[in-house]
Amino acid sequence: MFSRYGLLFVWLTLFAGVAMAQGQAQQVSVSVLVQIPRAQAWEKLRDFSVAHNYVPGLVRTEIVSPRREGIGAHRRVYDEDGDFLEETVIEWRDGQGFVIKLHDGDEPMMPFERAEFAYRIEAQGKEQTRIELSLTYQMPWGAIGETLADWFIRPVMEDKLVQVAAGIKYYYETGHPATDEDRERLAGTVQVAPAGE
Repeated sequence: MFSRYGLLFVWLTLFAGVAMAQGQAQQVSVSVLVQIPRAQAWEKLRDFSVAHNYVPGLVRTEIVSPRREGIGAHRRVYDEDGDFLEETVIEWRDGQGFVIKLHDGDEPMMPFERAEFAYRIEAQGKEQTRIELSLTYQMPWGAIGETLADWFIRPVMEDKLVQVAAGIKYYYETGHPATDEDRERLAGTVQVAPAGE
């Protein structure tokens, strides 16, 4: 039979194994219907320099790569304190959308082991476009990290993506930067995909 210390050692070994295992990728997705044609939506989406016009908390976007679009295009998005996050395009589908890696130098955006943000557009008739935003992320600490993300990170990220999508709707339809009031007013037009989809 195991001694008390033997059981403690087994339990700690199992806990460490679960904690060190690589977690599964998790995703938060939202979508919003914009009252402009798909070609017009793509012209706005492909402009990699305007994220501050619709993302809450951002005041400036700076492209820091020679490429302004396509794979390898790299930008920094700044908040009012001057702090920035780096975003680099890792997948580009002309006319349909792109995927960016969120990072800080060579490291992923904290607290994730991997974080990617996807923009996708799809025509909904001649004069409307559905824009889908999704954040795919991978937590450290295996199953423990996944559970913590479900409890604490997913609700925050859902709210953030709703605000971004509402800001996109306002900016794309009016051509004016979205305010917090604009985002709050349009938040109800944003659809949140259930967890697991």
